[in-house]
Amino acid sequence: TPAPVQPPSAPVAPTLAPIPAPTAAGWDTLYADDFELGQGNFTGTNKRFNVYSHDGGEWSLRLRKTSALKTVWFTGMNDYTMVSLTFWFHGTGMEVGDTFALNARFNGESTFTEVEEWQRGSDFDNNFEWYQKTVLMEVPAGKNKIQLQFKGKSDHRNDRIYIDTVLLQGKLPE
Repeated sequence: TPAPVQPPSAPVAPTLAPIPAPTAAGWDTLYADDFELGQGNFTGTNKRFNVYSHDGGEWSLRLRKTSALKTVWFTGMNDYTMVSLTFWFHGTGMEVGDTFALNARFNGESTFTEVEEWQRGSDFDNNFEWYQKTVLMEVPAGKNKIQLQFKGKSDHRNDRIYIDTVLLQGKLPE
């Protein structure tokens, strides 16, 4: 599996120094899925569709309006200093200004924290193009589980984001 290549985005917890983009050395693959065989570690029903897919596949996961795609809890995070999520997405029907976000929470947290948000018109367009993003998050001390959530933040039923080819990696301590 290739390592993420995008520059880092804002982490969940602030850092004092720039965070390098993940490379193969020092990063473990925790989860990878192209959703061709099912929803994988994403929970819920009616989330997987064969309308659009990245890189020659047939299936992807779909956000609509204000829906959410939530993962199971990933454990063993205390072995890592950071986690990296790389994914591809495609928007349809989104008006300029409509957004979707990646949220995360660690064990002991009752609510999700927004990690990063993407806006139609500045971060992507409805142009049948797939966009790749990589998001880095520091693993707080004492935390051993993480749960991720993609969240739609738009206002019409035809606003859709398709998520595909996800890769979750953990950075080992140096």
